[in-house]
Amino acid sequence: MQRRMALGALASMVLAACGGGGGGGGGIEDSAVPQAGALAGTGDIAAWGDSHTTGLPNRPDVPGYAAQLRQIAGSRQVFEGGFAGLTSTQVADLQTRDDAHDDRVNVFWYGGNNQTDAETIKADLARSIASLAPGNQRFLVLGVVNQATPAERRGGADYDTIVRLNADLARIYGDRFFDVRQFLVGLADPADPADVIDKQDDVAPSSLRADGVHLNVAGSTAVARKVLELITANGW
Repeated sequence: MQRRMALGALASMVLAACGGGGGGGGGIEDSAVPQAGALAGTGDIAAWGDSHTTGLPNRPDVPGYAAQLRQIAGSRQVFEGGFAGLTSTQVADLQTRDDAHDDRVNVFWYGGNNQTDAETIKADLARSIASLAPGNQRFLVLGVVNQATPAERRGGADYDTIVRLNADLARIYGDRFFDVRQFLVGLADPADPADVIDKQDDVAPSSLRADGVHLNVAGSTAVARKVLELITANGW
């Protein structure tokens, strides 16, 4: 409990630097990344997020990437934290109350249900990272993916907001950030006419989606493989 209170104070300091939890304050500074010594923690993985992470209930065509990661992670255990439909704040609330997985490799994929709330998403990520075990710098932040909707396709009202958010996250977290949005767009099949249009619109390709929002088995598997590749490359 004392450790959680101390971490809560650290999170408050980080959030104060960005103007609070989700208003119009300034951006989070680079100091949001912990600078303590490395932690020799477990190699197991905690995956936090919404339906992109956990999948949709009773929808085997939308498994979420964590389930696919579990299949290829070998001896590593993979914990799924979060639920479909949660905002970044709701996922962060669950994560910061959880003490059991703070020493794992943590993967944060926030913002799928509040993707235009840029400052809120940045603040929620900051407090989740601040709540990890002291010295645990083994985390990944996955970028926000725009939906295949008129508002979020290239040229839509919300497109620039999402692209700018990912650029901000790349600046804040450096090599601990992965732009999964660009990664998925790049997997478009040039022989698939729908994928070609999706690539022009700068959204995840139809071949990797179950609908306009959610990744299908192939899409979730592609993300899982990439996440494991990044974790392995970092020596975690």
